[in-house]
Amino acid sequence: MPNSPAEQLEAVFLFQEEQISRELLYPEFEAILDGFIPVPDFASASAKAAYVQVDHSLCITGVVFFLLGFDANGMVDRRWNVPLRQLIETAGTGPDMGAGAIRLACYSQCSIAWHQKSLWDPLMQRGNNSFVAMRKAVKANRLGLIVKPALVKDAAPTEPLQSLRSAQEAEREQVALEQKLHDRYAQELRDKMAMLIKEQRLRIATMMNQHQAKLQGMQHEHQQRLLAYQQKHQQFEQQNKELAERNRTLKENLDVQATKIEGMREYFAHKLKAAQQDESSQVQLLQENFALELDAKVSAATADLREMLDMREVELFYRHQNESALKDEIVNLKRENQQLLKNSGDQLLSRLTKAGVNLVIFLPGLGEYAIALDDIGSYLESPQAFAADKVGVSEPVYAAWLEHHKSPCCNALDPRGQVCGKSIPVLESPLEFHPGESDRCAQHQAVTYALVAERR
Repeated sequence: MPNSPAEQLEAVFLFQEEQISRELLYPEFEAILDGFIPVPDFASASAKAAYVQVDHSLCITGVVFFLLGFDANGMVDRRWNVPLRQLIETAGTGPDMGAGAIRLACYSQCSIAWHQKSLWDPLMQRGNNSFVAMRKAVKANRLGLIVKPALVKDAAPTEPLQSLRSAQEAEREQVALEQKLHDRYAQELRDKMAMLIKEQRLRIATMMNQHQAKLQGMQHEHQQRLLAYQQKHQQFEQQNKELAERNRTLKENLDVQATKIEGMREYFAHKLKAAQQDESSQVQLLQENFALELDAKVSAATADLREMLDMREVELFYRHQNESALKDEIVNLKRENQQLLKNSGDQLLSRLTKAGVNLVIFLPGLGEYAIALDDIGSYLESPQAFAADKVGVSEPVYAAWLEHHKSPCCNALDPRGQVCGKSIPVLESPLEFHPGESDRCAQHQAVTYALVAERR
């Protein structure tokens, strides 16, 4: 049975770069919340923090991993309101940190659904474990927590052995003692196995949330890249239009120059005809000068215009090549985007979700659950398998728990092959249900334990 809040020591750890950067007593943390003490190291940032309850032997008994936002001056956001003590009172179990299974509240294990976004999952990798870091910090006791010496119970005086005890009676007592020790160690082993299973389920849930966040980040990056390529494509199209307009202008200028040259040719032809009436030699000289001057001007104008046209054609060629490559890449990106959209669920549900409409279902053993758009297909395919996955147990175990929850009675068979049918306490959580054990009365549970002991 956990200690009462009055017997617990309270502290708050602030994390920075996945390491504990600051340790606070709970009164100091309350002063920060009240706005008396700023924390400049976390200005304009959101810090990861952990509310810890410690007993007087410096063993952690409860942890809440929560997020804490700060403004530009290092003051806590006044809208922050997370009931740490309420969360830890209603929290589920976590790993053993020296005083038995702790009470744990995090993103993957939150008893109050609307506070889930204000929590975070601890790191549980080897070499970078949040629980190990907090246990070392508590044992170091840099906060000066008051430690009470453990009470040593006086060993009960052993009764003097009866010198005249018969060998048969001593043997019976020895057998009874061995059976009692065997039952005790078997129970401890079962408790330890159940605790390890819960810890592994918490680790799996944490890893799934991390992978989901990573997938969302990749989808966001994909959308940003697609938008950037579309913008670049629009820029190239605009440049292509500008080049086409400039090419059209150059062609118009070339036509104007050709018209001018034709006018000059007519002018010199008329002048030549007039000069022919004077002297043949002068006419010949004028013809030669006219031809040379005309050829020089036409050659110069044509060379300039051809050089400009060649440059524009080369530019247009490269622009067309880049535009084709970008169009192919955009087609591929659109195809990938369509594939993502096909896998993301029905369009109508997506629009409802964007409009703020949430689908809430009731799952036995889990309560009301806001189903995500990506999970609708798996839920419609098999609601029971979906519920078992969200609760954290296998589908057969969940089905057995449902039968137990509907009809809490002993399912053991007597020697005549009939069901026992005695009423037993109802287990509200599927995680605590073990088929063949939790659906048995006390008498048949004892028989099951005896059979397990004999097999061993």
